[in-house]
Amino acid sequence: MIDLTQRGIKNIVKYSGLKELNLIDQTKLKNIFENEYEKIHRLYGNNTMDLSVNVKIHDKGKTKKYSIHSRIEGPSKIISAESYDMDITAVSRDIIKKLKNELQKQFKEEGKRWKGIKDIIRNSM
Repeated sequence: MIDLTQRGIKNIVKYSGLKELNLIDQTKLKNIFENEYEKIHRLYGNNTMDLSVNVKIHDKGKTKKYSIHSRIEGPSKIISAESYDMDITAVSRDIIKKLKNELQKQFKEEGKRWKGIKDIIRNSM
């Protein structure tokens, strides 16, 4: 597990609902999100951001269903994703994948330039 307090970064990943998980599931969840935080931070353009993770367990008899809702809050955008599954690592990886895809999509659309009338006329000739 990466200790991010040594790098001068504090309170970057905020967890809620960890008390419902056992110790093994807590460490799996924290390892995945803290290891992937650096990649998400680079995709966000190295701006300051908070990553909040909300975990819920839906217990039905013998099986457990994990539901995770995650949210990136930055100075210009708020991005959220949610997922659920029977395996905590599968849910965590799915959330990370959804957050990365949403970040890439939003910043890709932000870079597009509007074609004005002059551009349309120039391209049609």
